[in-house]
Amino acid sequence: MLRPMSSPERDPPTYNPRMHRGGKLSFRGRVQDGDGDPGEFLVFGGQDPPTLRDLAGSQWRGIEVEIGPGKGAFVLAATAARPDVFVLGIEAAPGYASLAATKLAQSGRDNGRFLVDNGKLYLQDRVEPGALDAVHVYFPDPWPKRRHRGRRLFTDDVPAVLARALRPGGCLYFASDNAAYAGQVARVMGSAADFRRDEDEEARALAAGPGHAFTPTNFERKYVAEGRTIRRFAFRRVGR
Repeated sequence: MLRPMSSPERDPPTYNPRMHRGGKLSFRGRVQDGDGDPGEFLVFGGQDPPTLRDLAGSQWRGIEVEIGPGKGAFVLAATAARPDVFVLGIEAAPGYASLAATKLAQSGRDNGRFLVDNGKLYLQDRVEPGALDAVHVYFPDPWPKRRHRGRRLFTDDVPAVLARALRPGGCLYFASDNAAYAGQVARVMGSAADFRRDEDEEARALAAGPGHAFTPTNFERKYVAEGRTIRRFAFRRVGR
C-alpha cells in the first residue's frame, strides 16, 4: 500500500513531458479541489509513475482502468457496486483527479485510486501484459477539427496497446455522443484482429446498472438530459 503523500508531494509539477508524449492531451478546465484530504487515493505519476501492481496489489478478483474519469462518477459507482474489484482512474487534469480522489477517500472504500498521468502511455509501460479485466473510456474529447484528429485516443495504434494490457476475454467499454468519433472507434477496434464487438455484453453491462460499465458519468447525465444519442460499444479481447 502506498503511503499518503505529504502536501508538497501532492503539488503537481508545472510541466511533465510524459503527459504530452504521443500528442497533446486534452486538459479539462480546473475545478475546485473541494474540502477534505484525498491522501493516498490521489497519486501524481510524475515522470516515473508507480506500476499498476504497486497501486493495486494482488488481493482483488479483478482490476480495471478508466481513462479520463473526470470527476470520478463511474469509478465511485464501480468501487461501490463491486467491492472485490480494484478500479484505477487515470486522469490528465489534476483538479478533477483531486476532487474525485477526495470523494473516494470520504467513502471509506479502499478498492480504487486516481492517478494523474497519460492513460495511453500508462497502459504501455506500467501495466503488466494481461493484467486488466476491463478498460473503460467514456466521452473522450472528440477533437472534432480535422487537423486535431490525430490527438484522439483511438488512433490506429491503440488496439495493440489495449490487447497487451487486457487479459483474454477482457473488454474495452466505450461510450460517446459524437457520431463521427464513435464511427472511428468502430472502425479502428472492429478491424483489429485481437478484438471483436460483443453486443450481448453491451446489453448485459448496461442492464447491470451503475458501476458495471457505461454508467454513470457526468457527461452521460448531461447528454441524456439534452436528448443526445449515446453510442456504447464493448469490444472483447480474443485469442491467447
